[in-house]
Amino acid sequence: MRKAFLFLLSCLVTLSTARGLDYSDNEMWVYRENGTPTPDKPVDVFFLSPTVGMGNVVNLDVKDPASRANTRRAVDAEKGIYADAARFFSPYYRMKSMPHRLDPKAQEVTYSDVKAAFLHYLEHDNQGRPFIIAGFSQGSQQAMFLIQDVLSDPKIAGRMVAAYLIGLSVTERETAGHPQLKPAQGECDTGVFVSWNTESADTKGSMLVPADTLSLCINPLNWKTDATPAPPELNEGARMDLGPRGRMQPHYCGAVINPKRGKVNPVFTAEHPAPPHLHGGSYHGMDPCFFYENHRRNVQSRIRAFMERMKKNRPA
Repeated sequence: MRKAFLFLLSCLVTLSTARGLDYSDNEMWVYRENGTPTPDKPVDVFFLSPTVGMGNVVNLDVKDPASRANTRRAVDAEKGIYADAARFFSPYYRMKSMPHRLDPKAQEVTYSDVKAAFLHYLEHDNQGRPFIIAGFSQGSQQAMFLIQDVLSDPKIAGRMVAAYLIGLSVTERETAGHPQLKPAQGECDTGVFVSWNTESADTKGSMLVPADTLSLCINPLNWKTDATPAPPELNEGARMDLGPRGRMQPHYCGAVINPKRGKVNPVFTAEHPAPPHLHGGSYHGMDPCFFYENHRRNVQSRIRAFMERMKKNRPA
């Protein structure tokens, strides 16, 4: 009897995965700002949430009230980086739980939702507008897969202002064969991905980024890809608490890229000493925090650059 029940449950789960989620339902969106576009928001942002607490499951239950609340809090923590200059879209999706982050079946479910949500957005909400793809942690991983897959169509890729793949180690292995996945080289280039991981200067390897991994990253204070240090004076504001009461802290830290690992090492001051890091030296949870205001302003800079290039290329 128990074996029959487990078999039936397995069939139901498989059927549910095959069906996917219905993204015509607004309940499947954390945010779906598909109202009339305004001149001050000439582009859209498609944002994917990082992993949230979900208990002992393989993939998130997007209908569970606690999981939905956790996802919304995670999205709200970073929405302010993007939403001042763009319409904001962020789907609920059946993200992988941390214990199953390497499970191919869990990944299949996760990416099927992400792709379905993005394709629905393109067909029903985008209206041919330029867009930004953004995420953090697992959200960045799924965003990278989206760029490798859907943006292999040059007509779609040509509308991407930039992709912000924060908290993800993107290497030459991921970019190989994907010309639409190009690392940013400066402050205002477009059609590129922007990525950084933060870790302490003495880190040799961590759970998130193993030793002997060289990532393609950019310094979010001076927008250089080499080891040129950026002093704390360039830091326009960290937000160490991304909740609604979080305050901006200018000059919180400087930053320098470790050229052997392609990671950003924050350089702290006496006024702002280093916070605790994860085992192995990673500051992963702080990736969106240390350079919050520089990140927010860079989004606006890349949007302006993209729109200017569109004007120059527009037929007379």
